[in-house]
Amino acid sequence: MLEVKSQRAKEILNLLPHFVDEKSSSMRKYPGEFEFWVALDWENISVKNLSFYGNLPDHLKILCESMASLVVGKKSDHFGKISLRECEAYLRDRNSQTAIDGMTETDEKIFKSILSWLTHWPKPMVGTSYHFPSEKGPFKRLSLIDKIKEIKAFLASSEILTLYKNQTRPELVDVDDLTIFVLAPYDTSEDKALFEELHLQAIATFQEEHLNFIPEV
Repeated sequence: MLEVKSQRAKEILNLLPHFVDEKSSSMRKYPGEFEFWVALDWENISVKNLSFYGNLPDHLKILCESMASLVVGKKSDHFGKISLRECEAYLRDRNSQTAIDGMTETDEKIFKSILSWLTHWPKPMVGTSYHFPSEKGPFKRLSLIDKIKEIKAFLASSEILTLYKNQTRPELVDVDDLTIFVLAPYDTSEDKALFEELHLQAIATFQEEHLNFIPEV
């Protein structure tokens, strides 16, 4: 019979600091039998935070909490370096006493599958800061090829990667004079506010008040 034995594990189960009450739009669903969702926040190429949502059994929730404590602040490849044994050991009160007793091979397989899934989570893109080269003259006078080149560089910049964080990064679809068609999330009020901020940043960056960003969804 499965039993949570360590006091540390019991305290973590009572708090569950990385589990949230509501699923957010930035979460990805684990492709397994449980209703389990994860959001991963990056800081450059390191894990800034993990958030969980779902109906995992208690012992798997505790192990996920342990895993989060072990990877937050580490580089993205750290998921592939930790193990179920390390996560269980983190929960122990003493090295010689098991924190969770009675886990089956199925339990172990599920948790290892979650770890493997997170190991292959899309890695953060690290862009460089973008500044419109003033020597090229006003944006509106650029050739179509140069407009496309500059807009693509702007959308791939660290400023836009930071703005969109875990959201799908905006991508250029087409350019028609000063009208820019951009593929970007645009379903919720938060998506629309984010797109408007993108638009305002583009106007400020290219010093072109008539620049018009149109969302393609």
